[in-house]
Amino acid sequence: MFERELLMIPGPTNVDPKVLRAMCRPPLSHTSQEFAGIFKEALDNLKKVFMTEGDVFVVAGSGTLALEMAIANIVEPGDKVLNTVSGFFGRYFVEICKVYGAKPRVLEVSWGKPVKPEMVKEALQNDDYKAVTVTHVETSTGVANPIKDIGEIVKKNSDAFYVVDTVCSLGGMEVRVDDWGIDICVSGSQKCLGVPPGLALVAANQRVLDYLERRKTPVSSWYGSLKNWLPVMRDPTKYFATPAVNMIYALNEALKLIIEEGLENRFRRHHVLAEAFRAAIDALNLKLVAEKENTADTVSAIYYPENVDDAQFRSEMKQHGIIVAATLGPLKGKGFRVGHMGNVNQNDIFSTITAIETTLKRLGCKVEAGRGVAAAEEKLLAPTR
Repeated sequence: MFERELLMIPGPTNVDPKVLRAMCRPPLSHTSQEFAGIFKEALDNLKKVFMTEGDVFVVAGSGTLALEMAIANIVEPGDKVLNTVSGFFGRYFVEICKVYGAKPRVLEVSWGKPVKPEMVKEALQNDDYKAVTVTHVETSTGVANPIKDIGEIVKKNSDAFYVVDTVCSLGGMEVRVDDWGIDICVSGSQKCLGVPPGLALVAANQRVLDYLERRKTPVSSWYGSLKNWLPVMRDPTKYFATPAVNMIYALNEALKLIIEEGLENRFRRHHVLAEAFRAAIDALNLKLVAEKENTADTVSAIYYPENVDDAQFRSEMKQHGIIVAATLGPLKGKGFRVGHMGNVNQNDIFSTITAIETTLKRLGCKVEAGRGVAAAEEKLLAPTR
């Protein structure tokens, strides 16, 4: 059953066979012209996905490394940083800031609610900040924060660097780095992009690179220094540290698939399937953690009905070949999370909904078989505007 399991968690996501086959190629010399050509193609396509004319960085590591690289390069000891937090992963920026000697001011909202632009505006009026951090999609709650609107507030009311975590949105939801005034945008390979875990992705604009030349103190991370990686990203035949060659193969193939599908088509697919899944959840009388007007198109967190055991529910789902994730932090044991991103299709959504219906029924919940699937199907058949 292992090879038939459907991975419906918020990352890693299901990987296209073309991407898996690309990883199986023998490694090339990381300084060869052949590998440089592959890496350069991946970097050029990654710029298209980030929607930026700035520099992009691909480094062996997870999305968490990308978050740390962003902070390490723009923060110096004593700097004040406004960290917006709407769930478990928003706090990562807080802890990273502490490690690099910054003074974080935490602007936190209740789990399930978004950070509102007016909150950020008020905070910026009360102090001067070196940077403002926002998590686009809070993976723990399924909340999508309004990064475009927040970016406008940051640029109009401060000189702070605008740092956005798009680990759970890049390639699945609209992210326009240049148009939305994002100075550093960070992500990872294993979610919407449909690549296995292993690559930290960073987009940084010229303002960030200029700042690196006038820092008072050196960047406190050797491996994570953008200055050390920049020559390699502009000319992949150059060397700083050995890149993850086979992961670059995978990234390149996945990005080509994304460009072939078209970003707007990809965003639309994610939205339509997310709406169908949410319609099913509503029809089954289940409640989302995120407020309906702020739901992400890539992940949903759902509360359990009363008296449903978390481990038993997820174990039963696995028996149906569907893997879902537990909730985190104060929500642990109270619900489950479903990732509907990357290479997800209509059949995956229907399979997941059917498994949820069957599992709840077996656990003693009053569920009308097929009701969720019918609601999802009706949503998919509804004319689009």
